[in-house]
Amino acid sequence: MILATRHTGIVVQDMEKCLHFWQDIMGLEIAIDFWERGEFIDTVQQLSGVNLHMIKLTAPDGSVIELLKDEAHPTPPPEGNRMCDRGIRHIAFTVADVEKSWRILRDNGCEVLSKPVYAPDGKAKLFFARDPEGNLLEIVQVLSLAGGNDA
Repeated sequence: MILATRHTGIVVQDMEKCLHFWQDIMGLEIAIDFWERGEFIDTVQQLSGVNLHMIKLTAPDGSVIELLKDEAHPTPPPEGNRMCDRGIRHIAFTVADVEKSWRILRDNGCEVLSKPVYAPDGKAKLFFARDPEGNLLEIVQVLSLAGGNDA
C-alpha cells in the first residue's frame, strides 16, 4: 500500500522559533510557506474555521518536515513526552558526523539527552535530543551498512 514517506508534520506553538531551528540549525530548506483556510482543510481536519500556517522544509535526500500552526485552534503542549510514552515518539535523521551534530545542537541551546554512543552492533553512533518544543529527535551516523539496518 505505501509507496513512500511523504512528510512528517509537527504542530508548533512558536512558528518563528521552530523555523529558525529547522532551517538555520538543522539545515533544511524552505520548499513552501503558505496558509490554508476553507472547506477543504476544515473537512480533512474535522474542525471548523481552520486558519493553518504551513511551512514545508526539505532535506538533501528529499524528505520533508512540515511545520503547522493553526491560529484558530491553539492547543497546550503535550504532557511529558518520554521515550516510553505511547504513540509517535521520535523522528530519526541520518547525519555525516554525529559528534559535530551533537556540538551544534548543544551549542545552540537544544536539550541533548546524552553524548553520542555506539549502537550495540557497532554499526551506528547516535544520540537523542529535543527540538525547541520538546519533540524527540534521534541523530544517527551510520558507520557500516554491512549485514543489517541502521539504528
